Amino acid sequence: MAAEEGVASAASAGGSWGTAAMGRVLPMLLVPVPAEAMGQLGSRAQLRTQPEALGSLTAAGSLQVLSLTPGSRGGGRCCLEGPFWHFLWEDSRNSSTPTEKPKLLALGENYELLIYEFNLKDGRCDATILYSCSREALQKLIDDQDISISLLSLRILSFHNNTSLLFINKCVILHIIFPERDAAIRVLNCFTLPLPAQAVDMIIDTQLCRGILFVLSSLGWIYIFDVVDGTYVAHVDLALHKEDMCNEQQQEPAKISSFTSLKVSQDLDVAVIVSSSNSAVALNLNLYFRQHPGHLLCERILEDLPIQGPKGVDEDDPVNSAYNMKLAKFSFQIDRSWKAQLSSLNETIKNSKLEVSCCAPWFQDILHLESPESGNHSTSVQSWAFIPQDIMHGQYNVLQKDHAKTSDPGRSWKIMHISEQEEPIELKCVSVTGFTALFTWEVERMGYTITLWDLETQGMQCFSLGTKCIPVDSSGDQQLCFVLTENGLSLILFGLTQEEFLNRLMIHGSASTVDTLCHLNGWGRCSIPIHALEAGIENRQLDTVNFFLKSKENLFNPSSKSSVSDQFDHLSSHLYLRNVEELIPALDLLCSAIRESYSEPQSKHFSEQLLNLTLSFLNNQIKELFIHTEELDEHLQKGVNILTSYINELRTFMIKFPWKLTDAIDEYDVHENVPKVKESNIWKKLSFEEVIASAILNNKIPEAQTFFRIDSHSAQKLEELIGIGLNLVFDNLKKNNIKEASELLKNMGFDVKGQLLKICFYTTNKNIRDFLVEILKEKNYFSEKEKRTIDFVHQVEKLYLGHFQENMQIQSFPRYWIKEQDFFKHKSVLDSFLKYDCKDEFNKQDHRIVLNWALWWDQLTQESILLPRISPEEYKSYSPEALWRYLTARHDWLNIILWIGEFQTQHSYASLQQNKWPLLTVDVINQNTSCNNYMRNEILDKLARNGVFLASELEDFECFLLRLSRIGGVIQDTLPVQNYKTKEGWDFHSQFILYCLEHSLQHLLYVYLDCYKLSPENCPFLEKKELHEAHPWFEFLVQCRQVASNLTDPKLIFQASLANAQILIPTNQASVSSMLLEGHTLLALATTMYSPGGVSQVVQNEENENCLKKVDPQLLKMALTPYPKLKTALFPQCTPPSVLPSDITIYHLIQSLSPFDPSRLFGWQSANTLAIGDAWSHLPHFSSPDLVNKYAIVERLNFAYYLHNGRPSFAFGTFLVQELIKSKTPKQLIQQVGNEAYVIGLSSFHIPSIGAACVCFLELLGLDSLKLRVDMKVANIILSYKCRNEDAQYSFIRESVAEKLSKLADGEKTTTEELLVLLEEGTWNSIQQQEIKRLSSESSSQWALVVQFCRLHNMKLSISYLRECAKANDWLQFIIHSQLHNYHPAEVKSLIQYFSPVIQDHLRLAFENLPSVPTSKMDSDQVCNKCPQELQGSKQEMTDLFEILLQCSEEPDSWHWLLVEAVKQQAPILSVLASCLQGASAISCLCVWIITSVEDNVATEAMGHIQDSTEDHTWNLEDLSVIWRTLLTRQKSKTLIRGFQLFFKDSPLLLVMEMYELCMFFRNYKEAEAKLLEFQKSLETSRVNYETIVTENQILVFQK
Repeated sequence: MAAEEGVASAASAGGSWGTAAMGRVLPMLLVPVPAEAMGQLGSRAQLRTQPEALGSLTAAGSLQVLSLTPGSRGGGRCCLEGPFWHFLWEDSRNSSTPTEKPKLLALGENYELLIYEFNLKDGRCDATILYSCSREALQKLIDDQDISISLLSLRILSFHNNTSLLFINKCVILHIIFPERDAAIRVLNCFTLPLPAQAVDMIIDTQLCRGILFVLSSLGWIYIFDVVDGTYVAHVDLALHKEDMCNEQQQEPAKISSFTSLKVSQDLDVAVIVSSSNSAVALNLNLYFRQHPGHLLCERILEDLPIQGPKGVDEDDPVNSAYNMKLAKFSFQIDRSWKAQLSSLNETIKNSKLEVSCCAPWFQDILHLESPESGNHSTSVQSWAFIPQDIMHGQYNVLQKDHAKTSDPGRSWKIMHISEQEEPIELKCVSVTGFTALFTWEVERMGYTITLWDLETQGMQCFSLGTKCIPVDSSGDQQLCFVLTENGLSLILFGLTQEEFLNRLMIHGSASTVDTLCHLNGWGRCSIPIHALEAGIENRQLDTVNFFLKSKENLFNPSSKSSVSDQFDHLSSHLYLRNVEELIPALDLLCSAIRESYSEPQSKHFSEQLLNLTLSFLNNQIKELFIHTEELDEHLQKGVNILTSYINELRTFMIKFPWKLTDAIDEYDVHENVPKVKESNIWKKLSFEEVIASAILNNKIPEAQTFFRIDSHSAQKLEELIGIGLNLVFDNLKKNNIKEASELLKNMGFDVKGQLLKICFYTTNKNIRDFLVEILKEKNYFSEKEKRTIDFVHQVEKLYLGHFQENMQIQSFPRYWIKEQDFFKHKSVLDSFLKYDCKDEFNKQDHRIVLNWALWWDQLTQESILLPRISPEEYKSYSPEALWRYLTARHDWLNIILWIGEFQTQHSYASLQQNKWPLLTVDVINQNTSCNNYMRNEILDKLARNGVFLASELEDFECFLLRLSRIGGVIQDTLPVQNYKTKEGWDFHSQFILYCLEHSLQHLLYVYLDCYKLSPENCPFLEKKELHEAHPWFEFLVQCRQVASNLTDPKLIFQASLANAQILIPTNQASVSSMLLEGHTLLALATTMYSPGGVSQVVQNEENENCLKKVDPQLLKMALTPYPKLKTALFPQCTPPSVLPSDITIYHLIQSLSPFDPSRLFGWQSANTLAIGDAWSHLPHFSSPDLVNKYAIVERLNFAYYLHNGRPSFAFGTFLVQELIKSKTPKQLIQQVGNEAYVIGLSSFHIPSIGAACVCFLELLGLDSLKLRVDMKVANIILSYKCRNEDAQYSFIRESVAEKLSKLADGEKTTTEELLVLLEEGTWNSIQQQEIKRLSSESSSQWALVVQFCRLHNMKLSISYLRECAKANDWLQFIIHSQLHNYHPAEVKSLIQYFSPVIQDHLRLAFENLPSVPTSKMDSDQVCNKCPQELQGSKQEMTDLFEILLQCSEEPDSWHWLLVEAVKQQAPILSVLASCLQGASAISCLCVWIITSVEDNVATEAMGHIQDSTEDHTWNLEDLSVIWRTLLTRQKSKTLIRGFQLFFKDSPLLLVMEMYELCMFFRNYKEAEAKLLEFQKSLETSRVNYETIVTENQILVFQK
């Protein structure tokens, strides 16, 4: 099956074809099988490879075996009667003893195991029973393992190297080995799977994959076991897919019935479960166990592995340490050298099989996992088992981030549904990979269908096999779809066309295989790609080259049945040329291969054969063309020239051809066999350019090549000679010698007209260009477009170049014109334009425009180039698009205003004739405005004031309103919207009214209607009933406005009242009756007052009355019952008239008001019928003696009274007079009174006057009011927060807060913590309400109050803000806030865990040496209370830069103190900062900077001469000289130079040090001498300046 092997390799080559285009399916026949053999097979078959055989169970239970080896091709077959239930081919992959006789393990009817061996040689298929195991023997093997079960079910899981795994009774794993001869069967292992009790009887399918057993239960679970030791590895809950799919799709997932089968991919990444409802679920196991880590039961800890060093290595050896560190928890490398680091990185990159760069798989903890390529069950520890856990954890995080970036992040479940119209009888998953799943499903009367499901795109591709086809199962890692068709064994490929497949097969297989496959499937010869040819040449496969060249003959002979002449009649010449051009890369490849192999002696034979094939192909093509074509046109001639050029090149490699390659090294004479040239004597006297010119003009190019070959000149090559000839053409054109230039071009084989046009359009030499323009114009060679382009370029040069010297030549391109590919030359000219400075003289550069550039410029571009150089008077002749873009791009506001002003008057033909500007339209403005947004808005505002708007703004009403708002709004005297119309035909007023209704802008609409006096008479839009029904308030507004316009019409008031009632009664139609039914009696009566005919006509029950005002008299009587007097007036009785009491009095109205109880008050009023007997008979007053004696409270007013009334000065004075003067312990009394004032302030925190009085009172007492101010601010924040977020009444919330504050004053710890929680929530809410960024400096400033509250109440500082910063990875705010408020390092470090891993590492390093500080920041009082010794001690312990800088400002001699600290802390930056202070000595700063910048031993040597302490030492020039000498001795000149650059950048000594460095280290004595001369010059300048200063001082002294 060579073809089959090649097909498999080609199908899998080039990456995963499962993700290729899903719209292409390619079936192909691999092995023909006789029809009679096909008829005896069952419904499915199983393929065995190497050697190839096919097995199939029939419906009767017999086993049909068919040989597919070469020679038999389906002829050899045998039948095993059976009956059999199940069989499995032996897996011979990676077998240590490969055999040509395949084996098969079959399960008989009575649980009998049989091993068959097949002899497939010479086309036979003979079966031999190697071993059999009866049910009783199998039962005994189980019993011997102390497992008491009765054999009820058996399934063969694997068969490899005479060993087999058996799954017995759905719970027992039996691993047996069959003997080679007559020995007994041995048991390798036997155990019971730890399945749940209820799941044993519910097992429906199993699969063994790489030593892991997957068990599917009908309960909706997948149980996963290690078949080596029976370890319960994991389980999968299939019910979770419903929840996940529902969460992803936001709807109920499709209902899936019970599952029937299971299939797992070889890489253990994907599991596909098929349900009984003919749907399938794909589960990504890695994602599943990442989302549900609790379902992964087997988790191995690396520390538990035994750490054993390599044998023969001492335990103290570094090799042993490196080995043991691989098993440690964290990654660490013993050898930290750079070579070891590079070696480690190199090994990590090479070890690509670990796939650790992405993520470790879910089965990383299974020690006995098999490799996907092997079929054995050997136990081995996987390579990822030694990956440190910290690396593994980081890689899992990276993978989760990568999943978040994909188009389908984190989806572990995917569902496939089969169309309900074609319900399959049986759906089976054949194979699964990480990208695709392959299914077979059978439809009644239609046969089998192959379905490929793309797991990434969720797309499906189906291919129908028909009724007489049989699916074939195959083992292996590749997802190959084999089927038995009527013709034989076939392969179905998805995502490939025939040509693509054959191209791959040509690369990865051979040409003979391709030929065989094409013949077998009846395919014609296809076009082979060039990379197939390249592969064939590299592998020295001449059959591939021959096959390639034969396939390219189809390009010229499309059909073998028609004659060539007919073909050329129908095949256009330009198509022929295109085919030849497509062949150029292949011919270049062949020529290159011939050239390279020709110079190698061992490749001589291959080169000659390859040369023979190539030349034969080229000669045949030219021969066929000239035989059947009498005359060549332009395209055919170009094709022939291309083929001829390759023939000329390849002829030099022929054996008897005298010429050799110039770079070949020959042992014989170069001049041997080279013919003499008769012109040699003449040409020897000429230059090589004159020789070439003479040869070309006299058509003696071959003779010139021979002449140059004798002289070993490069011009012997035709390409070099032609290049020189083209240079000669260019030189002749410089001399205006058009005749000789044309002759040269003609004799070199060029099209004279075409080449002259190309030179003209690509040259940058103005003289040549203008000369050719004149010549070509006379011959009428230019098209109309080219003529316009030439005129345009001349106009541009005239405008831009001015009085430029025309005879100057461009130095950039002395000999060549610009070719199409010379883009860098275009760029150089463009750069010369772009870098032009208007301050420079323009005639210093030669600017030229290449004609070819201008050919590509459209009319708009050309006008844009000309506009900057023309006068405004010429603007009218240009297009408005270009002119408007030009003016707006330059923000030329004055001309824009002039044009817009003229635009407003462009309404008549007469005005158009007098205009100075081109016609401007709104579209031009909209599409060509190039200014900034500010000017654009200014332009559109100016147009809008004149009623001109953009179409885009007119279509979007909100944008239209925004534009109107910029020019005065919608309410102004003259609104420029007269021509506004919507798509519905509404005017602006109607659209604006609708806008106000949609956005509930009642007040704006009222003002708008009033401003423009809109009414239903002049605006019919106001009468739309649908608007009145949708917005009842709108109808009321319209009716009220009508009442105001006509006050004498009662009907309008009646309608307005009904509209008002409609607002109150939205559910029913507004009428008088509905008002009465809803209890609005007074409103109904008031409405009837304005109804036509009044109240009397309303109560009359007439049929023709309007239903809106008609009222049932009985309903009206019932409604008037509370008002008897009114009822009697409307419905008079027949009884004699009498005076009725009033319906209601004022005392009835106020009886529900608690302050005015009429039963106890107003007893002196006779009209008060509600008063009781003991009520006052006279008007009471506050001075009544009875009231005073009975109710008066005599109270002495103290300071608390005045504080409650917001009078702090009175409170303070009262306290002084009443209490403080009489007190014997004034300090304790003041503290006590201060606490009372604190409590009063907290209890009335919501009243600013009382709070301010308490604060002022405390300050008058001399007490700190900070605590009260902070607590009141906190209370108000909490109150505002709770009022916004709770539905309770304000008073209740306020009282609850006040209660907590009273407990806070008592110092309750629990209440303080509760208030802190509320304060944090209130602060977050306040930041959100103010729309401040959650993590910012403004937000941090608001959190300062929280920190202050914690400090004042001796609480642990709040970490809420820091925690949010950490979770958001905002390390900057985190550090600023913690540093600003002096958090304890332990608290700060505990929050680092919330950052991302990378930032965690950085912050841990940053905080590693952080000094410990007090829990809370010291108050100023605490600082003041510290003794001087403690302050001095704290100064000595200062190591923080900020503390040092803060302390510096308090020192009298700041700069000197900073220098002392710089030496003490070894911080050079402090000396730099000290130099910035006033009065600082630069020499001292320089000395300290150098001492702190060098190593300790160097600094000690430099300070060796200092006897006293360095803290009291004053640095001077003597110290600097010692330091200078020490550093130069130690070769630390770099430090000296850097120090002088910092402190004495103008010092001449810097030049001396640079000279020293140039001499000592770089040996650059020339530059060192220049530095020395510069130093001497500097000294002279300094001396002159010094003398000048001395002289001036002497003159001043003399004058005085």
